[in-house]
Order: sequence, then structure tokens, then C-alpha cells
Amino acid sequence: MSPETLKNNWKAYLAAYGAIDPDERERLLQQSVADDIVFTNPGGQGERRTGLIAHIQDFQKKMPGTYFETERIFIHHGELLTIWTMHKPDGMKVATGYNFVRTDGAGRFVYMAGFFGQPA
Repeated sequence: MSPETLKNNWKAYLAAYGAIDPDERERLLQQSVADDIVFTNPGGQGERRTGLIAHIQDFQKKMPGTYFETERIFIHHGELLTIWTMHKPDGMKVATGYNFVRTDGAGRFVYMAGFFGQPA
């Protein structure tokens, strides 16, 4: 898998957190994460793509219109470390976070650990 594939899958994953149509969210996650994904972050943890979809839908209910931007992506040996920011709908930065991601042979995500807190 190429670094470009991994970057594109990260972009699709992050876009799935936005205020978008549920069918588009599912399409983005089918592209970027394996069906048997395992994920954990301070907001929750779970397994399977269906669990991740439910997690994201709950996030958007609690924080409607919130979106994310990528600051940096580090890639080696098919794994990613990303730095991202979370923004309110008005653009105000509310958190900085980090994700560690393991991938399968096709570049889809099989394990994700997210860490975040308030901006400095």
C-alpha cells in the first residue's frame, strides 16, 4: 500500500466525522476502515465498522457541525500517527488530538487509538 492510499483513507475517515448524509458516512468508512476495526479514544471505544458509525453519529448529535482538520501525518511500515484539530462550526479550535493507526494489507484501518485534550 502506498503512502498516498493511507493519506486518502485518513482523509475519508476524518470526513466521516462531519455533518454529512449517513450514506456518505458509510461510504467513506467502507473505503477507510476494515469491518473488524477496533477503536478507542477518550470519548468511547468499540469494535466493528457498525460500532464506529454509531460512535460517530452519537458524536454529531452531541456536537452538531463540529469538524476536524489534519495538521500532520507521519507514516512508516503501514502505520500512521496523525495530529489533528477539532473545530466548532464557527471555526473556533477546541481541541488538538493524535491518532495512532494500524492498517491491513489494503491500507484500511484495523486499529485506532485516539488521544486529545484542550488546546494550549
